[in-house]
Amino acid sequence: MKRKISVFICLTLLLNLLCACSSKEESTQTSKKKKKTKSQTNITETIESTEDIDTSDSEKPTTTTVETTEEPTTSVQQISIEPADTKKINWVEVKDPYGYTSVTVPDTWKVEFIMTDLIGYGLIAQDETCPDRIFIFQLLASPFVKSKESHDFWAKNAGGNYMGSSNAFVDHPYLTTPTTEGFFAECGGAYMNLNDFAMITKLEENNPLFGDVIEGTCKSPNGNYVTGVFGGSVWNTMDYWMSGIDCGWYSVSNLLVMAAPEEDYTNWIPVMTQMFNSINFSEQFMQDRNREWAQIIGTSQYLGKMADQMGDMIMDTWNKSSETHDILSQMRSDSTLGRERVVDNETGEIYYAPNGFSDEYYGTRYSALPENDPRYRNPVAGTLSID
Repeated sequence: MKRKISVFICLTLLLNLLCACSSKEESTQTSKKKKKTKSQTNITETIESTEDIDTSDSEKPTTTTVETTEEPTTSVQQISIEPADTKKINWVEVKDPYGYTSVTVPDTWKVEFIMTDLIGYGLIAQDETCPDRIFIFQLLASPFVKSKESHDFWAKNAGGNYMGSSNAFVDHPYLTTPTTEGFFAECGGAYMNLNDFAMITKLEENNPLFGDVIEGTCKSPNGNYVTGVFGGSVWNTMDYWMSGIDCGWYSVSNLLVMAAPEEDYTNWIPVMTQMFNSINFSEQFMQDRNREWAQIIGTSQYLGKMADQMGDMIMDTWNKSSETHDILSQMRSDSTLGRERVVDNETGEIYYAPNGFSDEYYGTRYSALPENDPRYRNPVAGTLSID
């Protein structure tokens, strides 16, 4: 009986043990299941929380475009322009004391009228800011005897005066070569204080008013070399033989000088031409001059009618002249003065610029004037510089 009880107790204990193990296992599995469910819940929440994010572009390669407002590495150069003197002219009218004539000149120019008589009427104008800019016009320059022997004859026989006035036959130099070039070479120094004349070229031969129109160089009254246009019709006024010597003389009609320093010669020729065009002869001048010398009435009237065209005649002659020397002289002058010439490709105007400008300037508006370019004879509008 005791054995049965003992077996029963053992079975009961074993059954309890098995139940305990089963309960523990279920508890463990439940715990694992709960942990698994929690993990799945976290994943679900994470997925749901990312559904609001647009990931359509995240799977594509991205291309980043950066817009910038920075200036190009090559910035625009600032160019300064100093206008040429000829672009800043204030014109004024100047009249002689008798009201015979008038001329319009830049306000920096001084005008003197040659009024010893109406036959030899003329004017001399100089730029007070640059006295080497000279304009001379005289209707008649006379007398110029034909040789040294003739000059000596007049000095011996007429003495210090002739016909009640100073002895122009002695005071004036003698002229042995009766041409325009000969006159300026032989008489230019003593008569006009323009020394060492040398012809560059003849712009025109046998002009009806000015004889030969010449481009040349000479020394100004200040001793500086200038370049200019020179004209004057030389003619044999009379033959007058004494003791085997022709003591007659030559005269020069429409004596003209328009000169300036070589470096700005091309700029000032148009200005002096405008001055020439502005000369006006009054009717009273014509009448009084005709009374003094009736022989030149035709010339006097012609000058009155052509006063506004005479300068254009000279300018036209100059424009048609040979360009080679002018171009070379302007290039030489630029080199001496440390400058170059550039052309404005938009306006066509020519400017001076410091040497090296075309190397430093990287724009397209201005470019260096090529060597031997005809535009070296064009007036210059001003001077350029890079700020």
